[in-house]
Amino acid sequence: MASPKNNLFPHRKLALIIGNGNYRKECNRLNQSTQNANDLSDLLKRIAFDVTMHVNVNTDMMKSVKIFCEKIKKDDFILFYFVGHGCQADNKNYLIPLDDSRIKAENDVADIGTELQRIMDRLIENNLPYVTICILDCCVPYKLTCPPTSVVEAKPLHGIHLDPEVSLQIVCTTNEDVSGVRGTGRNCLFTKHLLRNIKRSNVDTTTMLQDVVNNVYRENNQMHKPIFLNGLPGNIRAFLNRVSYTIPNIPYNAKWRLNAKTVAGGAGPDSTLDRLHCPKGLYVDKSKNLFIADSLNHRIMKYSPDGTIVRRILGKNISGYGSNRLCGPSNIIYNHVSKNFIISDFHNQRILRLIRKTKTCAKEILRGSGYCGLAMDDDGFLYVSDTERHEVRRYGSGNPHGKVVAGGNGQGSRLNQLNNPTYIFVGPDQAVYVSDSWNDRVVKWDRGATQGIVVAGGQGKGKGKTQLYHPTGLIVDQVGTLYVADYRNNRVMRWYRDASHGNIIVGSIFLAGNKANELSGPEGLAFDHDGNLYVSDSNNHRIQRFRIQTV
Repeated sequence: MASPKNNLFPHRKLALIIGNGNYRKECNRLNQSTQNANDLSDLLKRIAFDVTMHVNVNTDMMKSVKIFCEKIKKDDFILFYFVGHGCQADNKNYLIPLDDSRIKAENDVADIGTELQRIMDRLIENNLPYVTICILDCCVPYKLTCPPTSVVEAKPLHGIHLDPEVSLQIVCTTNEDVSGVRGTGRNCLFTKHLLRNIKRSNVDTTTMLQDVVNNVYRENNQMHKPIFLNGLPGNIRAFLNRVSYTIPNIPYNAKWRLNAKTVAGGAGPDSTLDRLHCPKGLYVDKSKNLFIADSLNHRIMKYSPDGTIVRRILGKNISGYGSNRLCGPSNIIYNHVSKNFIISDFHNQRILRLIRKTKTCAKEILRGSGYCGLAMDDDGFLYVSDTERHEVRRYGSGNPHGKVVAGGNGQGSRLNQLNNPTYIFVGPDQAVYVSDSWNDRVVKWDRGATQGIVVAGGQGKGKGKTQLYHPTGLIVDQVGTLYVADYRNNRVMRWYRDASHGNIIVGSIFLAGNKANELSGPEGLAFDHDGNLYVSDSNNHRIQRFRIQTV
């Protein structure tokens, strides 16, 4: 099996959680297993895992595992968590479902429960998961109902071996003193530290699991240390909770309410503070304040989350050229490295830097072409699309002329060309995604590539699921799902990575309108940290917020 490369992002993040506590024999009951499973499930959902959970699973536990494994696709990130009883017998490791009544003889030892290796085989069978993490809190001494012979003993799991071809990590408790499931707290000792560490952002799984082990070891006065086995090649760093300044972490199968709330504008075009006129790009900060390129009012607006505070932070409501004037601004982004705003002053053919502390005037940093779309990566490099040169350039310190990273071969529809590139986004693998608007497609240019790959549209303008009609705003999340504003189809579409077609997530089907479930000429897109979707509903002169539904 080929090893994943360092810093690649998974296709999806999938978790299977099994919490068994209500065992047949009273002495084997576990009071906290269900609570542990529920708490971990809730936490993983908050960091965009697609969670499958079962509690108190009887002899069909392996069926539950099999059904889950059938969902796995190439490059998925897999987490398996079991809390319950486990043991080692006859030099084999087992996870024990609720009912062990079928154990009659020594030869039936496999019926004690689900063998750990069988689960691992299921997880990797005919699939190539990005990384698999197996977390087992299951080593409390277990008393068999009908032990076949004295040869079969309930011992802690041991002798777990890792397949060198599998990117797999296992962390496991070792006995009752470590697990502490008979304690009075909300979670057992092991899971308590697991929950504290697993939600940490931008900490690779190897470091995170080692910290769980060390924290448990210290808290039980160095009596017992959980097992941690790391089967990841040295060049792999995998993250459960990768947090990016620019790339949202959205659940794979997220849904949004069909009816939006207008959070800015919406009373028709005008230049008063409470109205907008053809809004385009927008940015949502961590406090959910909205910053809007109010294009035909030639200004940048700031709206508080509840809309009660509205301010003009740049521009004079009429077009002009100067440090405090704009003409048809098309986009605004925030540079988290230098702590300032970048604005595309489209009709003035320039890019401006607005120092957030002053908010009085802007400095010109690029000049002389049809600059439209803006994007920023986590390292502070600026990406700018140029509708006149039909290209995208990346700019960094000491490089005032930039480097072409997409297009640059003239106007056209070949894979090494672009035709009026508008909005852009830098994806989780540092690829550049471009709304190639007049080609009715979204094109991905990997870093250093000489031509692009069509990832949405490209089948001519139209309303079908495989088509786009003048795409504009776009966002790519941490698992590579693309969200694109389909301007002339009045909808926002989601295209999963490597999908042959997209699906509509907001907007009435094909029809323009101004109702809560309709759009007219959507342009800029943004997510807040909760996953709510904001859309610049350009021709309705408003910003719509579609709330994410609770998963």
